[in-house]
Amino acid sequence: MSRRLRVVQWTTGKTGSAAVRGMVGHPVLDLVGCYAFSADKVGRDVGELCGIEPIGVTATDDIDALLALEPDCVSYMAYRPNFDHLERILESGANVVSTMYMMAGFGYGEQATHRLRDACLRGGSSLYASGVYPGHAPMVAVAASAMCSRIERLSILESLDISGYANEQMFRAQGFDLDPDDPAAREACEASCGSFKDQIPVLAKALGVQIDNVGFRVEFATANQDTDFGYMTLKKGRIAGFKGTVSGDRDGRSLIECSFVWKLGEDMTPNWPVTHGYVIELDGVPGVRVRLEPQGDHLDGTVTTAMPAVNAIPQVCAAPPGIVNLQELPLVRGAHQFRP
Repeated sequence: MSRRLRVVQWTTGKTGSAAVRGMVGHPVLDLVGCYAFSADKVGRDVGELCGIEPIGVTATDDIDALLALEPDCVSYMAYRPNFDHLERILESGANVVSTMYMMAGFGYGEQATHRLRDACLRGGSSLYASGVYPGHAPMVAVAASAMCSRIERLSILESLDISGYANEQMFRAQGFDLDPDDPAAREACEASCGSFKDQIPVLAKALGVQIDNVGFRVEFATANQDTDFGYMTLKKGRIAGFKGTVSGDRDGRSLIECSFVWKLGEDMTPNWPVTHGYVIELDGVPGVRVRLEPQGDHLDGTVTTAMPAVNAIPQVCAAPPGIVNLQELPLVRGAHQFRP
């Protein structure tokens, strides 16, 4: 890099805090500001909010003040998107990286997508949405495809016990603790897979394959007894796990699959095994299998979700205006992360 890049962090929830910790001391990125969603965070040091030592950056809800800092990029990690905020950011010329993958496609509706794209073009800015999956695991899958002379099917599986994430709001929105016979259960699960639905056409474009339909299927596992996780309770007989697939189909055949096994704990029926990570499989010549398994003390998913977006900031700042996806960027990598 010819110069350091100025970054504003947008919110300091679980994933946003991981992003801040990944930027502090970074040799290329300077964290210069932070947007506080909650009034009780305004005026507090961002390091304190993110569980580290003070870093001399104060959180604020003053958007004008943050944009006046002239950030090169905003790391946008709100729980839900505020399109008025995003439009202002992109129109100002600041690029955006986000872990809200549905902003990469049409998951929030065509009107929202066109609004963001137009804001990028007016501001000369770029918007990139990522995470570990969707996002980085599919990028690894595309890289692995270079080993094949013929591909018949690509599948990517996320298989996790997510009970350690402690996010009742998200889990209930996905359909956990609903009756498996409740029609709302399938609807909630499918709605929570919007980011996978947006990932399918990105993978199809990157691999040069045509699809004519995006399908969805899911199975439920139910809790064997009432289970208290501290932040929420699952009742016996209610949904405790999902096993599903979002597929890119052509002529009735599944070509690209984004699959998942999400479980809250282990005491359920059926009790599907989990790989505690990501498995990429390419059926073809030759067949290829890649396993991504996070190790160490940070297994709640926040670091692996945040850092594919943070590590993409230099490439996104250099990208052409508009919404960019994995095929428009050089391979996102952990450059500059060899640090003491």
